[in-house]
Amino acid sequence: MAKTPKTIFGTTEKSNFILNMKSETLQKWVGVMLALCIIIPQIGNFVISAAKASSAFLGAFLYLTGFSCILFFIIAMLKKEQSFKENKSYFAVVFMAVWAFASYYGVVIRTASDDRLSAESVSEFVSTALEGELGRYEGLLALFAYFGIFLLATTLTKEKTVRLVMDIIVGTGIVQAVIAVLQHIPNFDFLTDYADLPTAALRDVMLSSGLSDSPILYGSFLTIVTGIAFTGAVFEENVTRARVYGASAVLFWLTGLFTSSIVPIIGIGCVFVFVTAVVIMNKKKGGTAFESGKLRTPMKRYAVLMAAMAAVLALVLIFQGIYIRDKEIAYYDAYYRLFIVLSFSPMNTQSLYEIGFERSMYFIKAHPILGIGPDCLAKYQLLDEELVTCSIDRSYNEYLYTAATRGIPALIGYLVFLGIVIKNCASGMKLFLADSRKWYYAAVFGAIAAYIVQAIFSASSVTVAPLFWLICGIACAKKLRASE
Repeated sequence: MAKTPKTIFGTTEKSNFILNMKSETLQKWVGVMLALCIIIPQIGNFVISAAKASSAFLGAFLYLTGFSCILFFIIAMLKKEQSFKENKSYFAVVFMAVWAFASYYGVVIRTASDDRLSAESVSEFVSTALEGELGRYEGLLALFAYFGIFLLATTLTKEKTVRLVMDIIVGTGIVQAVIAVLQHIPNFDFLTDYADLPTAALRDVMLSSGLSDSPILYGSFLTIVTGIAFTGAVFEENVTRARVYGASAVLFWLTGLFTSSIVPIIGIGCVFVFVTAVVIMNKKKGGTAFESGKLRTPMKRYAVLMAAMAAVLALVLIFQGIYIRDKEIAYYDAYYRLFIVLSFSPMNTQSLYEIGFERSMYFIKAHPILGIGPDCLAKYQLLDEELVTCSIDRSYNEYLYTAATRGIPALIGYLVFLGIVIKNCASGMKLFLADSRKWYYAAVFGAIAAYIVQAIFSASSVTVAPLFWLICGIACAKKLRASE
């Protein structure tokens, strides 16, 4: 007797293409979707910048890819190719999603009973918690999209797909870095919103922001792509790929120095430290010898790259100088560019991080359980006369921001999630140390670790966070490691 094909919920054969899809076919779709998660936002950001289109498309592109990822993850679960029992990270993600929704619903209840708010203001608060602040769009929907990207990335089983994703990430980094160089050319005015910095009374500073919406956020982006490019350049046996990765890593470092932000210096600095440790561990394990190329060991490649980056640093110091203007950048972005906050006082001598800490702790103490709602930090400061002056829409500390906007339990859930990710990264490192051709495990570990550190001084954003959640998913792809 012929075997009856499976169907969804006992429905007709129209559903067969889903449950009876071959694993190979599903993996191809997973690879395509993850590639689109990287490419589509970049194209969208370029169109928005070039055509001066509405920044609302930033959120739209994220929702398109993120919720499509959720759909394909559900298919993988229906096919029983993934399970909660095998992957503990899923429990952390579900908790974060549930708590994010609870935080959103807390806004709905709290604003409805707030006598200070008109019906129109209540609607605006609820809309912000759902869709995000103007120009930021990191409300509840964005958080769900991040979770979807992570979940789909955990279903990867093929090394070939991971390598393709690495190539695409580095490729998008190169595109943004080239744009960043053009943005830094005086009087060229190429897709830059940071030619002047009125919060510091400076003209023609020509700060680079790539397609990341801010020099600070571009620093976060550079942290991730440099972590992958630098590691790949040192350990990739294909000479052409190694050279491209190496040249791009130097380019990323150069454009990071064009941002006037501390974030790329901290983030890429962490990458340097990590790769240094990995090269030493590789050498202690017996080292690696490449069959072709002039630099036939990881140590030689590492030395050349570090020398090139030192030369770049020296040249920038001589011809331009290095400046740290994070406070001025953050307030220009929120006040002059996006009009999210209402005032900026140059008389305030606090650093950006002192202000972010002070405002975050104020709301954490007032709303420790559910926070003030996703992406609602600026909105609530505008209700208080004492907080309006030098109000800021981000804590510029991702961990404080999570606690302030979604509550202390949300921060605990996020920290548990990061702990699970790091544990999985450590497992991947064992495979890498046994076979250096699997350098992508080290690359993912380095990028994640560096991002976690720089997040103390930066902010999550729809232009960068999808990459972070994607590589976290790769780190937690259990069947990828099992297949190897």
